[in-house]
Amino acid sequence: MKGRNLHTKEIFDRAYSDRSWEWYRSLVATCIRHGKPGKWIDLGAGFGLFVECAKKFGINCIGIEGAEYAVKVAKERFPGIDIRQHFLDDRLPFKDDSISTIMCYQTIEHLSPETARFMLKECHRVLIKEGVILIYSPCMYEKNQSLEETHINLYTPSSLTNQLEGVGFKVKHTLNTPRMLIGDSRIGKHIMSVIYGLFPSDFFSATANCIAVKPG
Repeated sequence: MKGRNLHTKEIFDRAYSDRSWEWYRSLVATCIRHGKPGKWIDLGAGFGLFVECAKKFGINCIGIEGAEYAVKVAKERFPGIDIRQHFLDDRLPFKDDSISTIMCYQTIEHLSPETARFMLKECHRVLIKEGVILIYSPCMYEKNQSLEETHINLYTPSSLTNQLEGVGFKVKHTLNTPRMLIGDSRIGKHIMSVIYGLFPSDFFSATANCIAVKPG
């Protein structure tokens, strides 16, 4: 339906080969800092490591993942994890105003533009007032990201903001990093950080990350 773009077993195994739940601690910490207490969901949960990490810190988090293989691996690795197979071009299996925080980490770029818009509308529907969505994705100006065949819907910081605002969200923070246009040495990184700080244009951004809120 609508050209679902799911990872293969090989891509999943490669992507998660060097990760454990500890890898996601900083993301959970960011959600705690900027999100709301209550029920969380992780969209495009993969092997469920973010969900597992959140659970270890006492957070009620549900994973949503389209690939049957990934859901199976998650449940075998961590019995009792709440991860559900569900396609993001279908209505989210939650009531209106029932979710406090949504994580969408490296997921939206794998969705068709139509599915991404639908998913964001659904996120707006299920979030409580003042509920928070955090989105992490690559920027379309990063050449290596645009060459990745599963990246079918790359954003810029501006286009992601526009789409979120178009479905009713208010963007509160951006979490972007600069492109390494002059090498990845310490000096090169510092120079690009300074340039991006002075001229935070889409072209200089390596990412399209942001935190948005459903207005009360």
